[in-house]
Amino acid sequence: MPKLIRNQSLKSLHTFGVEAKAKHYYELNSEIDVFDFLTEIDDIAKPLYILGGGANTLFTSNFKGSIVKMNMQGITLMHQDEDYYYVEANAGVNWDDFVAYCVENKYYGAENLVAIPGTVGAAPIQNIGAYGVEAKDIIHMVYFYNIDNFMLNQLEAKSCKFGYRDSIFKNELKDKVLINKVLFKLSKKPNFKLSYGKINEVLEQKGVSAPQISDIANTIREIRGEKLPDVKKIGNAGSFFKNPIITIEQLNIIKKDFPKVVSYAISDTEVKLAAGWLIDNAGLKGYAIGGASVHQNQALVLINSDNATGHDVVALSQYIQKEIKQIYGVDLMPEVVFV
Repeated sequence: MPKLIRNQSLKSLHTFGVEAKAKHYYELNSEIDVFDFLTEIDDIAKPLYILGGGANTLFTSNFKGSIVKMNMQGITLMHQDEDYYYVEANAGVNWDDFVAYCVENKYYGAENLVAIPGTVGAAPIQNIGAYGVEAKDIIHMVYFYNIDNFMLNQLEAKSCKFGYRDSIFKNELKDKVLINKVLFKLSKKPNFKLSYGKINEVLEQKGVSAPQISDIANTIREIRGEKLPDVKKIGNAGSFFKNPIITIEQLNIIKKDFPKVVSYAISDTEVKLAAGWLIDNAGLKGYAIGGASVHQNQALVLINSDNATGHDVVALSQYIQKEIKQIYGVDLMPEVVFV
């Protein structure tokens, strides 16, 4: 049975870095640990919360059940065909390390997802994404244990119900499974997506006319570094809110008062609004409640600026939601999970 730690501090185990404690804490480092843990599940304090890198989690108070950290490591090229490499990564692998592995080996498709905090096991749950690419674009299969019957199961990407920062693992399978590894399908040929954000602009400034995979990854890392605070220095969870999806009719109404609103077409009838622009234009950069504040360089990021509590962050997020609704008539939904 994996070692049980009582009253474990969670401050260093999630990127917001607010103080909270877990009644029980388990770290699973191998398949044997997972199996032993599941066989004793009836005797383990409930509720359970499965923790990856803690990059999308905000602990709002002490956790009265068991925190389970999936920490299994390892990346393996399983096989390849004429067009693709199939790479398996265990749930505890640092996501950025996985992307670096792909970039180094010229496995194409993951390069736009560089510098996203978290773990491989968390990627399919949230369907993480950045710069025009989402995890679903490169996931081939997700492997997981069913908590009720200990069985190892698998789902192809098409069955994972991936949506914008959404998946079956946030809905029907929430709290019912332990993801232990993910099989990725990565192209042998480049198909770079450079039109999102400032990627093309920065590459041109560097004089890079025929970018390689490393050029793109390094450029996106630099762009993110300019806008987003380093979680090792300032507690945050990256983008706090989802970019709201609205109809073109709703967009046209907003444009009457805010003609410079930033949006991206996602279909013939819907657009995605830039939540950061909405918050910035509302004058909320730097706004603070308690020890939590809106980041000065990127309004989409809420930070632990002065020993914030989880309640400070929640109160700030709710205030922003209320203001955005009042100003634009748009609902902002958090990406971050409140625990």
